[in-house]
This record gives sequence, structure tokens and C-alpha cells, in this order.
Amino acid sequence: MNEFAKRNFNLILFLSTIAGLTLPQPGEVSGLIILIILFFIIFSSSFKVDFSLAFFREEIRKILFFYLLRFIILPAGLFYLIYPFSTFYATCIFLLYILPAGVTAPAFANVFGGNISIALAILILSSSLTPFVLPLLGGSLLNEALDVDRFELFSTLFLAVILPYLLHLPLRKNKKVSEWMQSKDSFISIMGIAIIFALAIAEYRPVLLTQPMDILPSFLVGVIAFLGMYAFGWYIFPKVSKSDKIAFLFDSGANNVALGVVIAFLYFPVETGVFFVIGEVVWVLVLIPIRKWLTHVSR
Repeated sequence: MNEFAKRNFNLILFLSTIAGLTLPQPGEVSGLIILIILFFIIFSSSFKVDFSLAFFREEIRKILFFYLLRFIILPAGLFYLIYPFSTFYATCIFLLYILPAGVTAPAFANVFGGNISIALAILILSSSLTPFVLPLLGGSLLNEALDVDRFELFSTLFLAVILPYLLHLPLRKNKKVSEWMQSKDSFISIMGIAIIFALAIAEYRPVLLTQPMDILPSFLVGVIAFLGMYAFGWYIFPKVSKSDKIAFLFDSGANNVALGVVIAFLYFPVETGVFFVIGEVVWVLVLIPIRKWLTHVSR
């Protein structure tokens, strides 16, 4: 099941797009469904996380420095840079860049010979701190653009990111459960993302179909934003090994855009939600040239 999902990821996402264009609008219940699905994605992926004290002693400075630059300074800096020109895109880019590394980042790093331990460490660090950093930093920056309840945002992020990791801890000691979850985690993640994508498209279908000219600017901004994230991950540490570069590349670029869909759906205007639905498509499309480029570089 895992291999089938990996090989047919683009097809699955295409079918979820078709489903989203044909399903009835789910209404208010879709937010709860998306939140539950994201919970299970994080829960299943947590069974592959395993660290040693030696690893942290050797890599902690590099990891913390990368986190500070990539997930705090860069989102805030881009917000201030873009805000004078567009409040909307400043908000969208800030949210896109502050999202934690995606659960697929370590898997991609592993496929291309990246440092899996670094990829996992940044995934856990960014995912664990996002429920605290996003409401605090976002609240101070976005209040001028719109009013977001910080406690509700923190609660949503805690339920979607931290709670599933905490709940998996006692179960990972059970060998059968742990092995089963590890053997099915990619399938759960990919199918979960597909369902989230279909629900989001169904909810925003009236905007997507009636305002096609509004989609193109968001698509182009999304492409530039994702390419920028990948470039940052690759070039931020020019002297590290190629395996480390690959880990930073995917932790920076393959972020948890599905979480962005949830946040935008629950707390932001329709236009922001549409941007992140388009961002899901861009997330997949940009992976194609990145994977081809890495294959060439790795030769």
C-alpha cells in the first residue's frame, strides 16, 4: 500500500481534485474532518521518529540555527517586505513560510540520500513549536491585517500537531503496532492529504470556478514562494555535506501545506483559503523539477 501510494501520488492528487470539483460543499463540518485527518497523518508519521543523545550533541546548534532563520526570521522578514505592496500576499507568504516541515520531508530526504536524522529532528522541532510561535508571532504581525484569536489558533495547532505525537509515545513500545504503523504511514499520509485537498476544493469550488483570473496570480506567487523555500534550504549552509543539504532542502521546501489549508479554512477569509488550496497543487508540481534536479546533482 505504501509503495502504491508513493508511485501514484500525482494520480491520487489528480483524482482528489476531480472529486473536489464534483462533491457537494461539506459546509462547517469540513473543518472538523480536515482537523481529524491531519491528526492521524501526524500520529502515523510519529512512529518513524527516533533520536539519540549523541545526535543532539553533534547537530543541535546547526538545527536550532536553521530553525531560527527559516521558520521565524524569514517569514517575518518577508511579511514586512511584501506588506507595503499587498496585505493579502504578505499574510499568505507569512503563513506559508511559518508552517512546519511536512511529514513527507524525511521520506524525500531518505530517498535522495539525505541525512534522515536531521530531517526528522527539524520536522519534530518545527511541528512542536508552531503551535506556540504562530499565534505569538502571527498575532503581533497580522493584527493590522485581520483579527485572529490566538488561543483558538494555538488549540487547533496543539490538537493537530502536538497531541498526536504525545499519544503515539506509549503505543510505539508495542512492536506490532509500531511496525504496522510504520508500514502504512506513507499510505495514510498521502490518502489523508488527498481527502483534505478534495474537501478544500469542494468548499472553495464557487470561487475557484467563478473567479479563474484570481487563481493565476496566486499560482505564480506560490511557485516563486516554494522555489524560494527550496533555494533557502539548499544554500543556507554551503559548507555542509550533500546529505545534510538534502535534509535542509526538503525540510524547508516540502512543508506542511495541508496544515496551512486547515488554518486558512478555520480562521482566515475565503481568499486566503483559496491561496492555500492552490498552494497544495503548487506543492506537488514544484516537487517534479526539484526531484529531477536532485537526481542530476546526485550523479
